[in-house]
Parts: sequence; C-alpha cells; structure tokens
Amino acid sequence: MKKYIPVICFAITALAGTVSARADGGALVAVLSMTDSAAQSRAAGLPVPSLERVGQAQLRLIDITEKCLRDGEVVSAFPAIYTLVHNEENARVIKVFSFVDMKGLERRVEVYYTGGDWMQYGLVYVATNAGGARDRARAYFVQELSTTDREEGAVEPRVDPFDNAGLMKFLAAEFLEASGGVKAGFVSLAEAPASAD
Repeated sequence: MKKYIPVICFAITALAGTVSARADGGALVAVLSMTDSAAQSRAAGLPVPSLERVGQAQLRLIDITEKCLRDGEVVSAFPAIYTLVHNEENARVIKVFSFVDMKGLERRVEVYYTGGDWMQYGLVYVATNAGGARDRARAYFVQELSTTDREEGAVEPRVDPFDNAGLMKFLAAEFLEASGGVKAGFVSLAEAPASAD
C-alpha cells in the first residue's frame, strides 16, 4: 500500500493544479493555479480555494514610513502630485506603504493629510503608482478617510487615517485590488511624474 501513496498524491496534485519536476531529480512540487477553476479542486476532493483570501494574502502592505523620514518629515516620492490637489494650511504625508503587485513590481502608496487649524478632522488623498507606470503617480481623494464637513472639519471620517491598523486594512481591502491596482470606484484627480530620487 505504501508504494501507491506517492502515485495517489501525484494524481491528486495533477488534478488540482500544475506539477513541475525539479532539475536535480528530486521530489515533484505542486503549484496550485488560481486560474484553474474550482471544478478541478472539487474533482480532486480538495477544498475550493478562495480568490479573495489568496488575493489578499498576495497584497501585503508594508509600512515604510520610518525609512522615508528626513529631519522628522516624510520625503515623498511623488512631490509634484500634491501641488495639483486641494490643500489647506496644514498638509503633509502621514504614512507611506509599499507592496509587490501581481507582476512582481514594488509599488508605493502615500497617505496625504491636509486641514486647517480650525478643523478637527481633515481631508485625505492617497497618491500611488499602483496599477500604472512605476514612474507616474496618481492622486485620489478618499472620502472614507476624510471629513464630510469641508468647511469646519467637524465630522469624523469613517476610517481614522491616523489609526495605522485600520488604515492598512482599508487600503488593502477597499482601496486596492488584489492584483495591485486601484479599485474602479476611486477616480484619479491628478497625475504627475514620480521623483527621480
């Protein structure tokens, strides 16, 4: 019976996905492809993989804010973009994240906060090179991270942009697609070249 176990395992993995042999003649390695339909998993008696769960696992944001500081201020990779959006008297990049998209390219996401001294809550833009050319950035006004009271700033945003865990969860689940692009519900307000630095 023991001699049939490797054959059975091989057959199951062959049904579930792609199988590749190592060049050194070692063990076979099975790689599940998410493009293979759930029918293959069912046929092999395996649990159906969740695209959402796998996609979120692939899109992992890393907080790189500390690495981007110079004299206590964040140095933006997209400084030109912020001259093209609405600014109050106080404006700064408050967080910087990076991630690797489905093509294996490193992308950057900057969270930009602006507000007046009289405002309890401010307005938030997200600038990123996600989904496009790495040397171009787009800015998006993000309502969920901003006050709805543009005059007084008295209304709390749905997601606190200063709560790092909540911010990362929002960006990964609601702002970015699993593939690394920006979700269609967000409209770019401006585009500019990234910094050469």
